Amino acid sequence: MQRFATVLCCVVLTSAWLVARASAAEPDKAGAPSKPREIRQGGYVEKVEPGVDYKDRLPRIPPCGPGEALKSFHLIPGFRIELAAAEPSVCDPVDLCFDELGRMYVAEMIPYAEGNASVPGSPGGRVSRLEDTDGDGRFDRRTVYVDKLVWPTGVACFDGGVFVAAAPELLYCKDTNGDGRADLREVVLTGFSTSNPNALPGSLRFRPDCRLHGMTSTSGGRLVPVKWAAGAEGRSAEPVQARGRDFSIQPRTGELRLESGGAQFGMTFDAWGRKFESSNSTPIEMVMADDRYLGRNPYLAPPSPRVRIWKYGSTIFRTSPLEPWRVVRTEMRVRGVFSGPIEGGGTPAGYFTAACGVMVYKGHAWPEEFRGNAFVCEGAGNLIHRMGLDPNGVGLTAFRTEEGREFLTSDDIWFKPVQLANGPDGNLYIADMYREVFEHPDAVPPSVKKYVDLTAGSDRGRIYRIVPEVFQRPRPPRLGDLSTEELVGLLGHPNGWHRETAARVLYERQDRAAVEPLVKLATESPNPLARMHAMYALAGMDALPVEVLPARVSDGHARVREHAIKLSEPSLAKTPAVRELLYAAADDADARVRYQLAFTLGELPGPRATAALARIAARDVADTWVRVAVLSSCHGRAGELLSTLCEDSTWRGGAAARGLLEQLAEQAGLAGRRDQVAAVLSSLDGLPTEEKPLSEAITRGLSRGLKRSGSPLLEQLAGGERAAAVLSAMIERAAEAAGDEDAPVEARVEAAASLSLAPFDVAGRVLPDLLEGRQPAELQMAALRSLGHFHGPEVARMIVDAWGGFSPNVRDAAAEALFARQERLGVLLDAVEDGWIAPSQLDPSRIRFLLAHPDAGLRDRAKKLLGDVKLARREDAVAAYRDVLDMKGDVAAGREVFRRECAKCHRLEGVGYDLGLPLATVKSRGREGILTQVLDPNREVNPAYLNYTVLTDDGLTVTGMIAAETPTSINLRRSEEEGDTVLRAEIDVMESSGLSIMPEGLEKQITKREMADLLEYLMAVQ
Repeated sequence: MQRFATVLCCVVLTSAWLVARASAAEPDKAGAPSKPREIRQGGYVEKVEPGVDYKDRLPRIPPCGPGEALKSFHLIPGFRIELAAAEPSVCDPVDLCFDELGRMYVAEMIPYAEGNASVPGSPGGRVSRLEDTDGDGRFDRRTVYVDKLVWPTGVACFDGGVFVAAAPELLYCKDTNGDGRADLREVVLTGFSTSNPNALPGSLRFRPDCRLHGMTSTSGGRLVPVKWAAGAEGRSAEPVQARGRDFSIQPRTGELRLESGGAQFGMTFDAWGRKFESSNSTPIEMVMADDRYLGRNPYLAPPSPRVRIWKYGSTIFRTSPLEPWRVVRTEMRVRGVFSGPIEGGGTPAGYFTAACGVMVYKGHAWPEEFRGNAFVCEGAGNLIHRMGLDPNGVGLTAFRTEEGREFLTSDDIWFKPVQLANGPDGNLYIADMYREVFEHPDAVPPSVKKYVDLTAGSDRGRIYRIVPEVFQRPRPPRLGDLSTEELVGLLGHPNGWHRETAARVLYERQDRAAVEPLVKLATESPNPLARMHAMYALAGMDALPVEVLPARVSDGHARVREHAIKLSEPSLAKTPAVRELLYAAADDADARVRYQLAFTLGELPGPRATAALARIAARDVADTWVRVAVLSSCHGRAGELLSTLCEDSTWRGGAAARGLLEQLAEQAGLAGRRDQVAAVLSSLDGLPTEEKPLSEAITRGLSRGLKRSGSPLLEQLAGGERAAAVLSAMIERAAEAAGDEDAPVEARVEAAASLSLAPFDVAGRVLPDLLEGRQPAELQMAALRSLGHFHGPEVARMIVDAWGGFSPNVRDAAAEALFARQERLGVLLDAVEDGWIAPSQLDPSRIRFLLAHPDAGLRDRAKKLLGDVKLARREDAVAAYRDVLDMKGDVAAGREVFRRECAKCHRLEGVGYDLGLPLATVKSRGREGILTQVLDPNREVNPAYLNYTVLTDDGLTVTGMIAAETPTSINLRRSEEEGDTVLRAEIDVMESSGLSIMPEGLEKQITKREMADLLEYLMAVQ
């Protein structure tokens, strides 16, 4: 279901170049080459080559029957693969789950690839129920449970029925009359986007919290709870923007909640409820924090909670041959006749390009060493990859477990694994779509598509089961027939499916007879997983006794303590004994316990909670995510927390401590509460004069927050004796240091940044000199950032006056500053009219912005001055640089080009910033693909890297990629140094430009020799 496969051999690319050089468009009657006809489909373009036909190069590779396909697999020693179900019992399976009676429900996405890729096809999808009637492991009876679905992509059992993700809806379907087919079909949610068949909602999973969690995928949507799931009366609500986040519902009521996440396809929870996701080139990411915590402080701008924990190389080891259509498409891309990235780069190896369906193994049938491992499908490579997970602070790190091979591969190119599931027998199950092609339909060239049947395999599909070499099949379980007390006993079962299914059924029954045995289990069981599940089961019935919590908050197992702390939140007001334990838990030996407690303390007011939060902050100040938790919980008491931390004279002297204290001071300023600002000022007054760096950091943070919020308390800062003196001295010293050309550049940059806090009459005297062309680029950009904080056309005139001395990189930052406020655009257009700024020096996207500006006067001027500007065709830029592909580059020189031009948005070899597309798999695109991506970034844009424009209520225009969203804010990033967080309450208009965050026109900044060096470096990185 993902877009790109990757393996190509050197012979293929060599022949591609020979064909490219020999091929030309047919001449017209006058002898001149005719312009190829273009066919557009979605975001792709093919330049049809007259007289070129690929029929003879596109032999169809026939499918294997189920029995034959079993012979195509290669597994690591100790395992074998079995067929659990196959066509005609199942077709195009993309998700599966098991009910409490051991029956399998399969979501079958049969209409995939029908018609236009962005328009749903026929309602031929369905959910089938499969049963193993004789216990031999083969599911031999099929019932079509729900049909007439367009794109069913997820299924989860609940209360005798199933939830089904079928964009644009989440449905609840149930058989109420016993005929095996669902006669009840309710819409629970609606509004999921249907713009991309490879980015649909799915991975419906129950977490220990008794909520049904799901992915919205990268397409997101505006979600509306339409009908409550349990058959109650329909209710409606305002749409909720789910872009960049996942969702969960309370399955008994349908209550909707957005959740942290936002990856493409594949979500799983480990045995302790930690969340992981997968996307295309990224086999695994860990979701570090709940959305509800990140959204409760309106002044917090947290990083994206989805963190790449996969640290090793991108190589995969497929055993299947290359598909002929993919070879032809790559040659077409090499010749520039079909848009899109070039896979393989001429190497015989493969790379992650279709990672999906990540699943943590929680079964009991395999050896212990496999429990807790993560598995991910790589459909384009026809394989399953395995990863181990190691602790890393409050998170985890994933590592490859097989060297030089994969856990499972197939020689059959029709094998298309897309989803995994833990089964009732303790084994891992695979949903194999079994398609000849499962590429995004728009990504297959029309000239190829007419010889390739994209629907081939819609009548096929397999479900496989991986079992140990020696495996004795247990009797199929029937948990639904068990008593409530028997279900309680299964919460400690060694098989994760048993634990989770028993917990779900207990939640469905809401049987009060379960309370007593659950309390006993929570308090007496030697099994920590049983104790955790018992607490959540009680909470799911609103029956968690407060007397259970104290012992569990002090539990001998750290993960039980962690969950007990989270579960204590609703009852903290009435449980003083638990509050006392929480205050003490700030000194817990386990990092994740302290991490959870840092979030939970945000629910507790009072000085003792603040003191506990301060102890965690002091101990874990170097951990990014603990700092996020602390800042999430500091709302309303940032000044008090700062004061508490400042009492430790030894701790506050460290660089990390200064950074946190500056953030807390800024939080106090943003909130604008008089008592918290006073607490910061009081702490400043108490600092010894020799602690100048700390005094300046706190003053800088407080000033920045107050200035940004427009708070009248800024006057209180100026009136504070110590603060005013520190600020005045800091500004005076900054003005002097910024202009000192003998000082280190880093010191001058920091000084220029501090001038954003100065009055404009001071900053306006110093900053223009820092914009001159003789100044270092870093200093020019720092000066531009500081100038951008001030209002008035004078700012624009200063920037325009210095324009001629800007390098291309600095010019980008200058343009961002000019476009940030409408009052500056008139000055910009004056400069264009006077010839001081050439239209060619403006990014094409900015010219488009001006030509469509909502202000009629500006728009008309822009059309007069820029309307006739011929925007450079990106394909021409690529063609002009194509000869660098034959040039030998220098790796060391290329590394320097990367650090100069690319590191502000990309990260490699520990250098740079993870803003843009991850480069760990960049080699898979090859030299040609990289060149195209650099020079024509809008040819094919991942929605995650689109540029957005936000207009605030006070007239500020901000652009950038959405790096993170919370319920209260949008974080837009342009680079590591450049970005803004905008409160949702401040947003007047927000829209996507449809263009990549990566700018066009980099050929103006990178010479051909430098491009050759850059390509050499990127291809050499391991």
